[in-house]
Amino acid sequence: MDWGKRIRTDCPVCGQRYEAASRPVRCGCGSPLNTTVEWEELRIDGRLQGLWRYGSALPFELREAPTMGEGWTPLVRAHEPENLYYKLEFLFPTGSFKDRGAVMVMAEALALKSPEVVQDSSGNAGASIAAYAARSKIKAMILVPANTSEKKREQIRSYGAQLRSVDGDRTATAREAWKLAQKRFYASHVWNPFFLEGTKTFAFEIWEQLGFQPPDALFIPAGNGTLLLGAWKGFSELLARGLIERLPRLIACQSSGCAPLYARLYGKSAGEARETVAEGIAVPVPPRIAEMERAVAETGGECVLVEDDEVLQEQKRLAKEGFLVEPTAAAASAAAAKAMREGGVKAEERIVVPLTGSGLKKPPA
Repeated sequence: MDWGKRIRTDCPVCGQRYEAASRPVRCGCGSPLNTTVEWEELRIDGRLQGLWRYGSALPFELREAPTMGEGWTPLVRAHEPENLYYKLEFLFPTGSFKDRGAVMVMAEALALKSPEVVQDSSGNAGASIAAYAARSKIKAMILVPANTSEKKREQIRSYGAQLRSVDGDRTATAREAWKLAQKRFYASHVWNPFFLEGTKTFAFEIWEQLGFQPPDALFIPAGNGTLLLGAWKGFSELLARGLIERLPRLIACQSSGCAPLYARLYGKSAGEARETVAEGIAVPVPPRIAEMERAVAETGGECVLVEDDEVLQEQKRLAKEGFLVEPTAAAASAAAAKAMREGGVKAEERIVVPLTGSGLKKPPA
């Protein structure tokens, strides 16, 4: 298969390299794989819709993808403080940032002529893959944990996907998906490295929208870490080519009820995960946790925990400011508010918080 660009695929843990077109789902050592698109100049084409303005740095061309105009979401200044900006990632075709990665994953499925895909998700990624599979005229089977909100289930079914509910948490759901993926294309937002090629455009957009400058810090909800790692990848690519002079601090936001990254960073016991209103980040065993740790550590970031009541209060407050988001999106904003109260960020620093999912999926009580 000719990808049209040079793409390197390797394991971030053991260094093993693979051909992009024939790579396994995971490395022989068990780790997720990464891809690198060899691009030299970021030629921004403002004539193209959404994230495709950065096509020179992407693994697929617009004509190869089942696009729905995804990307280029607004960056809006908060009412207060003035140094805080919200990136409205809920304004995607399926109502979450996951469309950034899903369009790349499904572009690969199309290139491979896959008749069916399988995906496991807490809801948003499943809805996104289901939508882009429908756009691609490919069958989709989506597995979700039993406690996934009904509105997300309805959304997935609406796209024509086959929906399966799995007893247990996200880890149990992923195990079931692995079994089914033996005979189907695994359209995983965690294991498929092309997903991060899509989410890196989040960084490119912020850089361009801030006048070709990085912010000082980003507060990002982190479950499987696909937006956190996409931001790290995107800003790192800009830094490597001299387009920025520094990386922004990446601050991961987790629920106190499920905080494996926090435990790993600070030598704590993760304990037993409990149910949280921020279902999108309720991932007790993220496969890319070693990369997530590096992203936070190498950028001088940290991990901030929030309680469910803080999340729910912030969800209601954001609605009063005009932003209707689901609890997982409010978790990042709640973490940013906590950090600003406690002096974790300075008044003169530019802060960006992505509002990752629509409140229509799980509105305030």
